[in-house]
Amino acid sequence: MRRRRIVLAAAGVAAVAAVSGCTVPIAGATGITVDADGRPMGVLMVCHDHIDGATLYTDSKPADPDESRSVEVGRWSGDASVKGFATWPLDTAGDGWSVDKPLQSLKRNRSYHLYGWTRDNSWSTGNVTFTPADLATLTPGRVRYWSGEGDAYETGSVEDFRSRACQGR
Repeated sequence: MRRRRIVLAAAGVAAVAAVSGCTVPIAGATGITVDADGRPMGVLMVCHDHIDGATLYTDSKPADPDESRSVEVGRWSGDASVKGFATWPLDTAGDGWSVDKPLQSLKRNRSYHLYGWTRDNSWSTGNVTFTPADLATLTPGRVRYWSGEGDAYETGSVEDFRSRACQGR
């Protein structure tokens, strides 16, 4: 009987630990747009504090469907702490950004996730998820970003993104 209680208690602790993971607080929003040549550009709106860089990743497709891991496909650092609104070309950086890991080719039928981070994990920006097909529908000045509801994303003007990014943050 005592052993059963110990096993049940351990299972309860494991279940609580599994659903209560730690997350980094959100300090802003991330979007994706394209330049005049159709190349992807990161878009950040930092509502408070700062962001040091951004990462683009995709989920791997392992042989075991119960196993999942993220694969980094691009990483950038701001030349200084990023505050407020910022954009940068993902393929060349510039505009106050440096390339830490060059952008890899984006594969069809793959979802990608872009987010901002701080070196000390004190803040991040909410991520944006997109596919190459989503990028193909964008035009310069139109930003894809998370709507704030479930898994819904929307596309709007840069002004829309800037005005909505900090709502509730």
